[in-house]
Amino acid sequence: MSNSEKDQEESKSILDQVEGGLKKSADKVKDKMPSSVSKVIQKSDDPIEAKEQAKDEISKEAGDFFRDQFQKQMQSKIGNMKEELQEKTSANADHVHDKAEEAKQKVQDRLLSFREKLSSVKETGNQIQDSLQTKNSSDGRVKGVQDIKGVSHIKSASSIKSSKDIKGLSSIKTYHS
Repeated sequence: MSNSEKDQEESKSILDQVEGGLKKSADKVKDKMPSSVSKVIQKSDDPIEAKEQAKDEISKEAGDFFRDQFQKQMQSKIGNMKEELQEKTSANADHVHDKAEEAKQKVQDRLLSFREKLSSVKETGNQIQDSLQTKNSSDGRVKGVQDIKGVSHIKSASSIKSSKDIKGLSSIKTYHS
């Protein structure tokens, strides 16, 4: 084999490879191309008109694609936010329950101390009541309305002692002893 034959064979294999690559690329583009664009290109008689319609269809498809992607991302973010909110709500609920338990314990402690103080006040009241009953029971009767002085028991101006009735030095026993 001569060099020119080798070059021709190499160029054929390169062409085959390029051709195969182009076919694969065209197939990939065809697969990825929206079906509406393919239909527009197939139906169109004028290449310029096909180009314009294809642009319109591609922009519509791209808009729909981006809109869908945006909605998916927003739904994902909303889902994440809901999860975070639920976690925070749960944490806050636990915190509130802990604080409520502490408050309950404090109220119970305060009520017990109040109960103890109240019992000591009650005992003191019972002691006072007992002492009053023993004083009243010593003369045998409880004072009533008849024991209150009336108007007739009030001293008048005539029964008040005068300067003559005041005791002097001579009437004091310890001075003359």
